[in-house]
Amino acid sequence: MKKLSTIFASLALALCLTACNNSQTSGGGISAPSLIQNSSSSTSSSSSTSTSSTGSTSQSSTSTSSSESSSSSEESSVTESVSESTPESSESIPESTAPVESSTPKQSSTAPVSSEPPVSSDPVSQPEPLPEDDKTLVVYFTWSSNTAGMAETIADLTGADTFEIVPVVPYPEEYTPCTEVALEERDSNARPAIQNLPASVSEYDNILIGYPIWWHTAPMIIGTFLENYDLSGIDVYPFTQSASMDAEQFEQSMDFVRGCAENASVHDGLFARPSDTSAITSYLEQNGLTK
Repeated sequence: MKKLSTIFASLALALCLTACNNSQTSGGGISAPSLIQNSSSSTSSSSSTSTSSTGSTSQSSTSTSSSESSSSSEESSVTESVSESTPESSESIPESTAPVESSTPKQSSTAPVSSEPPVSSDPVSQPEPLPEDDKTLVVYFTWSSNTAGMAETIADLTGADTFEIVPVVPYPEEYTPCTEVALEERDSNARPAIQNLPASVSEYDNILIGYPIWWHTAPMIIGTFLENYDLSGIDVYPFTQSASMDAEQFEQSMDFVRGCAENASVHDGLFARPSDTSAITSYLEQNGLTK
């Protein structure tokens, strides 16, 4: 009997091991302790256990499949949830509303602006050049040589004769004493005497007269020259410069010249720095004084 019990136990153990191997092959999830059976169990018990184990294996496989399906469903749900809540997706511009650059350049509704100046139908008036027999005289008074520089430039461009106004009584060479004499002459409306004053200027058609600005006007010695002649029929062109280049002072000097050259035709004057040869040239060309 003891031997038979031993044989039955061995058979039961073999059946259990076979069932265990089948269960592992089919992916079952049965724990190891459930495979261990009592050595005194009967063959039917072993068979029942095997059937139960097989059924359990099937149920476990089904459960595993359901678990995988559930897990896949949950992952899909999570993915959809994340996709819907992502800020980039909601803030991106739909393609249908995004601006599209056209490959064809836009046509302007306005006509293109021409870079060239408009052509006038009226002929542009140009200053007439001086007749060949016209004579021009450049007269100037200078103290610091600035006006002399302008006079030389003008004489070169016009081919004019020149005459420098030199006072009989020289002005002080120092600045402050000179300004004091000039102020006194202005306040008294003096007419300082001029050295070697020409007997006549009637041979000239144009006189350009130059001077510095002294005390907001022309030096009084300019009045001496202009008032000494009958300037009827002569065109007078004042030119001047100053350290401050104050336009109001220039206009006051022009008023003085007009008052002293009553019979002359006094033109608008030139107010420029001695070094501004472009302005000097332009003025002479506009007045038709260049040679």
